[in-house]
Amino acid sequence: MLVNFSVTNFLSFNQKTTFKMESGRVTKKPDHLLEDGDTGKSLLKFSAMFGKNGAGKTNFVRAVATLRNFVLAGRLPQRAAELWCKINDKNEGWPTDFEIAFIADKNLYEYRISLVLATGIITKEELVHVVGNRHTKLFYKESPQSPYVFHHSIKGPNKDIEVLSRTFAMSGKPFLFSINHNTAGFFATNKEALALQKAFLWFKDTLEVIFPDQPLQETSLLRYEICKDEFAQLLKDFDTGIEGIGLEPVSREKVFETLDLRTQQKLNLEMALVSPIIQFSQLPVQMGLPANTQGQTTNFYATVIRSRRNIFIITMEKDKVFHFYAVKFVHNLGGKEIEFSMESESDGTHRLFQLLEILISKKEKVYIMDEINRSLHPKLTVQFVKKYFLNAKDRRIQLVTTTHESRLMSHDIVRRDEIWIADKNDDDSTKLFSLEDEQVRIDKVLDQNYMDNVWGGVPVFKDAE
Repeated sequence: MLVNFSVTNFLSFNQKTTFKMESGRVTKKPDHLLEDGDTGKSLLKFSAMFGKNGAGKTNFVRAVATLRNFVLAGRLPQRAAELWCKINDKNEGWPTDFEIAFIADKNLYEYRISLVLATGIITKEELVHVVGNRHTKLFYKESPQSPYVFHHSIKGPNKDIEVLSRTFAMSGKPFLFSINHNTAGFFATNKEALALQKAFLWFKDTLEVIFPDQPLQETSLLRYEICKDEFAQLLKDFDTGIEGIGLEPVSREKVFETLDLRTQQKLNLEMALVSPIIQFSQLPVQMGLPANTQGQTTNFYATVIRSRRNIFIITMEKDKVFHFYAVKFVHNLGGKEIEFSMESESDGTHRLFQLLEILISKKEKVYIMDEINRSLHPKLTVQFVKKYFLNAKDRRIQLVTTTHESRLMSHDIVRRDEIWIADKNDDDSTKLFSLEDEQVRIDKVLDQNYMDNVWGGVPVFKDAE
């Protein structure tokens, strides 16, 4: 679970700016909270960030995405050298700082990394294990030239981690990435260091960053008949006109002709490596589905592929042959059921379909989303958030989203500490604050006060006259 995130010298963020998911003093809607007994943290399950265009909301999402991708892939974005905050020319040579606190496998960690974006040089990196008021640096690096230093609790008798760290020293990649890649079973023989694997897996499996035109990672839940029915019911509940979801057998050529070359290559490799020794029916619980879902499929393998306008499911069934299906959406037109492909559906249905997995998956997840209201009717956005709260009651899940949908600013829907505002400082850098910081009274009409520019974060137009 996400506790807080800070960023310095990145795009519109000049000075250190912190976003928090720790709950405030609000007592209403206690079911919106995740009370973590292992760490003692009380965390929000939802936060919405408002602000005018250009205030820095998307830059916040990009900052989280940049950190996540750097940890997981060891690479920065192609134009990383241009991502420093240009408000001050000196920033080009100064480090960009990312700090994130999160709960992984019942433990609270703080991860910090600093690097000069113009050169890609890492200047500092550390992972801290927090228990109460005790902060234990599991590893740290204090300058570009200094070696990594490790706490005795994770070294192990052979001190393999120190040997590996010297190997990684000149790689220019985060140590958290390096120790989790190509280390030949390091954690199997160095269990003392498993915290480093758990922290890495939190970035990989729990944290997910979603931009408007990007499908969720887990659309694979559509593989399961039980999820297909649940997807269809939600689409019906949201008044999309869709009555059901069907599968139409198609040729391999039909699937591949709609995919870009990179996706074709990736899919070919995945299919070539499929081993029918491991039956797919053993995987539902790992995917976050109920245990009774097991046995409902006889497939040895299944995956979901999304092109820009189509969704395909590929399975290897009992005949050990790959089968290809196109997902169809069933509409009832004048009493007649007619199937349409995804390319025939509206942009709003596309966007909603992207979001449904948030309501269905039972895995522990932290979703950071840009523009939840993109292509959605205002009432549908509000209904989605209400449905999210209903489904999140017994789940370890968090949703952080940017939005312009001020109808969400209602005491009937959200808590005061779940509302954040992105606005500009005097130097045009981004500042973030929550309505908890502003101590907004419970009797305030939040959306009207926001639109009236009581707290900032809205466009202000000069009179044309």
